Amino acid sequence: MKQKLILLIFITSFFGLNLSCDTNDTSKAKSIAEYKSSLNTWNSLKDIKGNSYKYTISSRSVFGFGSHTTITVINGTVTTRIYEAYSIYDENNNYVGFENRVVLESYTENSETLNTHDSGAKPVVIDALYDTCLSDYLSVDADSNSITFIVDDSNIIKNCYYIPNGCQDDCAFGIQISSFEWLSLASN
Repeated sequence: MKQKLILLIFITSFFGLNLSCDTNDTSKAKSIAEYKSSLNTWNSLKDIKGNSYKYTISSRSVFGFGSHTTITVINGTVTTRIYEAYSIYDENNNYVGFENRVVLESYTENSETLNTHDSGAKPVVIDALYDTCLSDYLSVDADSNSITFIVDDSNIIKNCYYIPNGCQDDCAFGIQISSFEWLSLASN
């Protein structure tokens, strides 16, 4: 009887481990399938709407800090990058909220001054974000990380990141797009 119990525990543990691995692999495979669908949508929409748009990458910390980087792309070329880092607490550590945030750093770069600041998201086109998403975030070990790929209502990349298993605060590594809009350029 004792041997049957040990065997039953072993078999249950074995299948339990296999199911958890399959779940991680399945989740990663699902994210990659969604990525491919989104990339196809992105390329189709670029052909239809043109290659001019604006997007914002945001980050927030549970400790009250955050930042926004807005990138403008005109005809496939980055033309501006606007950055703001902030705290929702004042110098006395009083909560002031987002509307009254304390700006810690800000800048605006144009085509002549791009990449003259170290802070903020890199000034890249969405195509480069798709490439980075696949190579740096969707490719991590699914057994050690929770992998996320989310699209917006148009099936364009919105979030692509991973969180190491067991991490508690500020653990998302990747891309988090808080806004995206197509730009229509007036004919001259």
